[in-house]
Amino acid sequence: MTEMQSNLVKDGKDGQIKFPIFISQADMDLIEKEFVPKDGDVFVVTYPRSGTTWTEQMVHLLVNNGVQGEQRLTDAVPWLETLPHRPNGMLEFLKTMPRRRLFTSHLPYPLMPRLNNTTAKIVYVARNLKDVAISTYFHNQSKGGYEGTWEEHFQLFLTSDVGFGPYFDHILPWWQASQKDKNILFLKYEDMKHDHAGNVAKLASFLDLQADSQLIDKVVALSSFQSMTSNETTNFDWIPQKADKPKHFRKGDIGDWRNHFSAEQSRQMDTLFMEKMKSTGLQFDFGDDVIMP
Repeated sequence: MTEMQSNLVKDGKDGQIKFPIFISQADMDLIEKEFVPKDGDVFVVTYPRSGTTWTEQMVHLLVNNGVQGEQRLTDAVPWLETLPHRPNGMLEFLKTMPRRRLFTSHLPYPLMPRLNNTTAKIVYVARNLKDVAISTYFHNQSKGGYEGTWEEHFQLFLTSDVGFGPYFDHILPWWQASQKDKNILFLKYEDMKHDHAGNVAKLASFLDLQADSQLIDKVVALSSFQSMTSNETTNFDWIPQKADKPKHFRKGDIGDWRNHFSAEQSRQMDTLFMEKMKSTGLQFDFGDDVIMP
């Protein structure tokens, strides 16, 4: 099929956006009504396929002094939008979490629970548009039931007909919020790839954690691509997907889009990117030293 199954959910701005089929408006209503951020909470927020699991792992290891533990990452850092689906319900699950709770989310800024006067913090990670587009295509093939071509998926992505709404409507409000709110740290996937250790140290500082060089080195080692793909608690092999499609961790490179985009597709995305990002002050590395805008 050339369209992914989805639910329409209120976007917080008198409109609607598409969410994955397993996240409903009722789920979002329950979270809005009953989920209360607490002091010490940490939220890893991204547009899908932007380094979510990688960042979760780094945060998890830092908060736990480099100890992986036996929990799957999806239990150690649960997905906020799916908390209503937990056995015994969201509130009972929350009671089982440690004092410093860690969560992951793909929510747009208007739908994110407000931190109010808590010491909770948000780590937002953004990735360049083209690599997100191609990573989303392979992800939707393996886990979303998508059976169309890359060319068809490119048009779906270009017209924002994918889960969690338009790319720009997601990253720009978070970017703007991070400029005003000291409890939001805005990171870029490409910067993390270029300086893994430096960004682990930045995360530790933001989370008010003391991290010596030994801990930073351990976090870097355990959050490497090789380590995470071979570790049963982090590789996501427990998530059902098509056997003949790429796994949850595919490549993790910068600039892989060049292996799939046509020249015209690249031009179309360049035009859209320049239009949307003009005057925002936000730049991205697209690989091979291509930085826009």
